[in-house]
Amino acid sequence: MTPNKKNVLLIYPTLFKVTGLPIGISSLSAVLKKGGYRVKVFDTAFYDLRHQEDGDKIRADRLMSKRIANEEKHWQVKTTDIKSDLIKTINEFEPKIVGISILEPNYGISLMLTRLVKQHFKDIIVVAGGVFPTLSPEIVIKESSIDIVCLGEGETALLELCNRVSSGVDYRNIAGLRVKSGGKIMKNKPGILHDINALPHPDFSAFNEGFFYKPMQGRLYKMVNVETSRGCPYSCSYCSGPKLKKFFLNNNCGKYYRNMNMGKIIEQIYYQIQKHSPEFIYFSSETFLAMTKKDFNTFIEEYRKIKIPFWFQTRFETLKDEYIKALKEVGMFWLTLGVEHGNEAFRKKILKRTCTNKDIIDGISILKKHNFGASLNNIMGFPHENRELIFETIKLNKQLYQINKKLEFNIFMLVPYRGSEIYSVCKENGLLPDGDYSYSGTLDDESVLNFPKEYKQELKGLIKTFNLYVKLPEKYYPQIKIAERSDKEGDAMFKRLSRLLEEDSS
Repeated sequence: MTPNKKNVLLIYPTLFKVTGLPIGISSLSAVLKKGGYRVKVFDTAFYDLRHQEDGDKIRADRLMSKRIANEEKHWQVKTTDIKSDLIKTINEFEPKIVGISILEPNYGISLMLTRLVKQHFKDIIVVAGGVFPTLSPEIVIKESSIDIVCLGEGETALLELCNRVSSGVDYRNIAGLRVKSGGKIMKNKPGILHDINALPHPDFSAFNEGFFYKPMQGRLYKMVNVETSRGCPYSCSYCSGPKLKKFFLNNNCGKYYRNMNMGKIIEQIYYQIQKHSPEFIYFSSETFLAMTKKDFNTFIEEYRKIKIPFWFQTRFETLKDEYIKALKEVGMFWLTLGVEHGNEAFRKKILKRTCTNKDIIDGISILKKHNFGASLNNIMGFPHENRELIFETIKLNKQLYQINKKLEFNIFMLVPYRGSEIYSVCKENGLLPDGDYSYSGTLDDESVLNFPKEYKQELKGLIKTFNLYVKLPEKYYPQIKIAERSDKEGDAMFKRLSRLLEEDSS
């Protein structure tokens, strides 16, 4: 293979059937294409690499969401070998640079792919970027199959790297990059954060058609993501956001949390609609409704003309009666909110979330008033937590379900990602696994922490039965306790109680 210096392959390593157009890779593609480069994306979404159940089936089994009715129409599982496919893609496309976006759950898959690239194409430059390399560069840069690590946002750094490689110019001193050179590592200063209003619209055309489809209420719909902000103004202990905020602040990179101008958002909506004809729009923001009243009014006025259903995630602190009323009128279909824990003091002290139970109850009451549903996210398996505290989460969600029967309840096991405050808490309390490791994701039903064996089994049973406890009357609690068990009797009881819920919902 003779590498073409104008060709860039971007690898997006995601878990099985985890789709949805990523803003990061898509933004990189747009910037590179604007700079005169050809871009191809290789993704892992439809390779069953671990021979495990996909996330949507797990969510349905835990009664968190509806089963997908039209999966076969839009999602085709790959029957070819991923290694052979990647080698073939590189041989045909002939890239000089391969970039890969890494989150901690996909680190294992990422290494399998970068090692394959280096094994067969030693002259290709492999660049790793994303949250995990930014917060743990010392782990990623020591990997022999990775030549360069990008810290922070990569649009400027990757384009500059491509320009210098294409021109045959030294690239070891580019801001935002750590570069291996002659047995040493060149540690350049982090790059300045981007003005997101100046970037081109994300390029989704590099992804295959199946990647556009995401589940919504039991069906796959063609969706595009519209970026409205980057970063987050909050400081949740289980999130890497606060560490990123501190990293950029300490390195004079600029403000981490940035809202896009509403004019640019509207322009982006029309651009993606014209280009891809979506059935749904997802507004990509950590907290969509954290906008000014003026911007909100502009959005409502313009979206009345668009008439495509949309959904987003936001915080209870941003819910307002008049906002939900207006959003429903212009096509809001669903939203996601974080409850996370039912004990107010625990939520404030350990999770660093100051939202009160009253705020949460009031927010759900607003949704009920407008006959609106939502997905509520919850977490269990924290340090300093026990069964009694977990049942406070169950109790609060049960109260919310009594208010609004259209709610769906997600329950996830805590994953202490590197860079999060909760990671430090787990480390201080001797709860982290030994060795150099990465976590596979929040849908695992077994805690990765060094809890006693009996408590880990108890957590596994509670995550299995969470929705039964939330949705069934308390008279069923003794039977649900049996369903927590991972034996024949427990599984049979779980199936019987699950059928009760299905009958009730029908």
